[in-house]
Amino acid sequence: MKIVAGVKTVAEAETMLRLGADELYGGLAAVPNHRLPAQSFSSVDEIVTVIKMAARRGRRFSLLLNQPSFGDRFARSVALVKRLDAEGLGACIVRELAMLDALSRAGLKARLTASSLALCYNLPSMRRLKEMGATRVVLPFHMAPDEARRLIANPFGMETEVFFHADFCCANVDPVCRLWNLTHRDQTCRFSYTGPDGRWRMPEANAAEKMRSVYRFHHSGAGYLKIIRMNDFRDEMEVLKFSRLLTALLEKGTGEADFVRMGERLYSTVSRHAWIKR
Repeated sequence: MKIVAGVKTVAEAETMLRLGADELYGGLAAVPNHRLPAQSFSSVDEIVTVIKMAARRGRRFSLLLNQPSFGDRFARSVALVKRLDAEGLGACIVRELAMLDALSRAGLKARLTASSLALCYNLPSMRRLKEMGATRVVLPFHMAPDEARRLIANPFGMETEVFFHADFCCANVDPVCRLWNLTHRDQTCRFSYTGPDGRWRMPEANAAEKMRSVYRFHHSGAGYLKIIRMNDFRDEMEVLKFSRLLTALLEKGTGEADFVRMGERLYSTVSRHAWIKR
């Protein structure tokens, strides 16, 4: 699987390319892209710089347009894509069908990717996205490999991209946590709560299950492994290095049991997982 890394500054993009990311993606703070402004590029010029930087290395940068926009904002988003397309933009990651339709009619050189937030769960949905111009689908965040197998082996020639569950495993449909936005307190999904039957905690896959997920996505034929943009870029660098070690094991043909065992051991060395009790 090729590694797709989220970035939010020119320096981050340069670092991720140097560390071996196969593709980059990011958003512009002024354009809705399902993240806070601090997790996006602050200017169009920065994105142009990253587009050209990636192209010089034979890599692709994708622009995020994966949040609804209306009226003048919709028109400005389309105009932005056309401007960046002239600079060599690799792809757009799109959520709304109206935006996908508008961009497919714009005669772009850039490819179109259906965001995970387009919520493609079945082959009829994937076929419709293909008819509207998409060439890749990012599968919904919480789909397990067995659930995704038919989509990955689709008959439409659609590329598939999956999230790197080895990094995190949010039990919600999307990793943007509205509870955190309301409370500004750590990760509320990891708190325990009092219920009728005692203490309760939102379930999360353990490290071995996350490794098994990566292994099975790879062997199902998923082509791209997606690493999200993180507030602390040091964490993201560690995760990219970790993902490269895992993909190297997969390319060597490591069996599932050995892959899970070695991956689980490596997982505990990533600093963002220091809270894990082993």
